[in-house]
Amino acid sequence: MRDDSPPGSYHLTFDIDWAPDWAVADVLESLAAHSVPATFFVTHRSEILREIAARGHEIGIHPNFLPGSSHGAEPRGVMETVLALAPDARVMRTHSLVQSTTLFEAILAESPQIEHDLSLLTYGSPHTAWTAWHSRGKRIRRLNYNWEDDLAFDDPNQDWTVYRPVAPIDVLDFHPIHVALNSSREDAYMLLKGRLGPGHLHEAERDDALALRERGPGTADYLHAVLNSTARPLSFEELL
Repeated sequence: MRDDSPPGSYHLTFDIDWAPDWAVADVLESLAAHSVPATFFVTHRSEILREIAARGHEIGIHPNFLPGSSHGAEPRGVMETVLALAPDARVMRTHSLVQSTTLFEAILAESPQIEHDLSLLTYGSPHTAWTAWHSRGKRIRRLNYNWEDDLAFDDPNQDWTVYRPVAPIDVLDFHPIHVALNSSREDAYMLLKGRLGPGHLHEAERDDALALRERGPGTADYLHAVLNSTARPLSFEELL
């Protein structure tokens, strides 16, 4: 991370989490309107991945190591699945932030191209910084992030209408489906998932989702507050 980055800088990240393409496309349009770069952590095969790359955003992987994962039953299989989606990925954030020393050793033994990890959530922290993780000859750089939309649902101090930086460089995490639903709680998201059935969120139709959209203020309002703020957006390359 650059030492000369001014206070009030931020980097946006998005966990795609099997969101429908139209929800991701809407986020891309919002970013383009403000010329803001971001990092997208991908979960499934989709044509929208080409559009993300074409617009110059960083593409990382979002491997799901939980039991019953559609990515695979063990770390090697999971990594093979997600790296097939983004062969040039160099950064990851694990789904549900699953992590352990043993898991990281297994990941790096099979996928040394993954040099950076953003699976450390320190919600509300006034400090973000890279740290070096070492174990048995393996090394990865880790950056904590300090805001995530679904954790903000339970934050009594969350103001969805204005962005106030809390660290010299904030690293924020949004989910495109929560932007689409303008979520300020999980209700609409859980209802939509329940209607579609397990593993079918990516099939959600725009009209069905927007019928459940919260009137606000919510996640979409907060994303717009960040994009319209005077804080300086940083690309992933600038974070490095």
